[in-house]
Amino acid sequence: MEFLPRTLLYYMLSHGYLYSALLRHTKKRRLVLAAFPFFVVMGLFPYIHGLLPDGSMAQKIFARTGAVWQPLAFFCLLAVLGKDLSALGGRLGRGRSTRSGKPLSPAARRKLLLLLLVCAGLYAYGLHEAHDLKVRRLELPLSAHAGAQRLRIVFAADLHIGPQTGISFLRRTVAAINAQQPDIILLGGDILDDALQGTSADRDALRQLRARLGVFAVLGNHDAFGGHERALAFVESCGIRVLADELLPLGPLALLGIDDPDVRAQKGNTDVDVAALAAGRPCGSLLVPLTHRPHLLPGSVGHFDLQLSGHTHGGQIGIVEPLLKRTYGTPTGLSRHTSEAGESLVYVTTGVGFSKLPIRLGAPPEIVVIDLAPAAADAARP
Repeated sequence: MEFLPRTLLYYMLSHGYLYSALLRHTKKRRLVLAAFPFFVVMGLFPYIHGLLPDGSMAQKIFARTGAVWQPLAFFCLLAVLGKDLSALGGRLGRGRSTRSGKPLSPAARRKLLLLLLVCAGLYAYGLHEAHDLKVRRLELPLSAHAGAQRLRIVFAADLHIGPQTGISFLRRTVAAINAQQPDIILLGGDILDDALQGTSADRDALRQLRARLGVFAVLGNHDAFGGHERALAFVESCGIRVLADELLPLGPLALLGIDDPDVRAQKGNTDVDVAALAAGRPCGSLLVPLTHRPHLLPGSVGHFDLQLSGHTHGGQIGIVEPLLKRTYGTPTGLSRHTSEAGESLVYVTTGVGFSKLPIRLGAPPEIVVIDLAPAAADAARP
């Protein structure tokens, strides 16, 4: 089976570094050696989870163990890295080791305790926010599109289905989407945390999605991490149509589903002629590109109406978002872009799930309800 090791690289390197820190900082060598198999298993966490019998008790126990351990390992990794970098800085700055062997002073202990309490508080809030699903609403006019009927789209991206997000959160997300009574449901990629995930319970949950005109999706980079063909088979088995570099006329819309670059690379395709695809839309229809990554397609501004993207998670921790805006040129939320050809809108969602670390700070998960109304109102503003 085709497998891209990028998902595993984080797990293996982080657990290898943590294990080496244990060897360096503890005198109980036998205990550390006994823990070696655990670190190996957790370093291969997403791969082993996919190998366990689908829906089995072993898979459920393993998923729950990993969901508790992986965040703890992340914070331990930060602590070890901070300590090692501090020691390295001291040696470089003073030409000698900073290890004194002296116990911490009472003042230093109080500062350390305060730091630990702040970190614990941020982690607890971040864990809560990561599961506090919001519903964002937009109403966009269709006055330029004669004969258009009111249409409701529910857009969600970055579900990251896997053992860390959990089946209960997925079921709650599906229920929240269905509660909006959508005409169309669009999923913007990274449906799976990696393509080795996706249990029968996950499939049953996604099969509950209901929309009058159907459920459509594109694949993201995480869907490709275990081979895009496996992800495609899983998503389609849920009754969801995957759009892969293709145009689909759908009522007053023309959906343009664009493959993620990682998916296209696995297929052996180097590029796609987006202009040629877009040229096939019915006259007067609303062109809606659905792309996982929020890049503006070259020369596309003014030629499409509303692009829907995800991928960034809004930074997952809000202070990262300005960097993402500079990287992609499209901020989180609704933005408008202009060229000589006209104006286009882009919505970049914070997504539903999370990657690696199950916390969010200032970037809560969301589903987006977009009401397209044939009103003569002014264009919606971000």
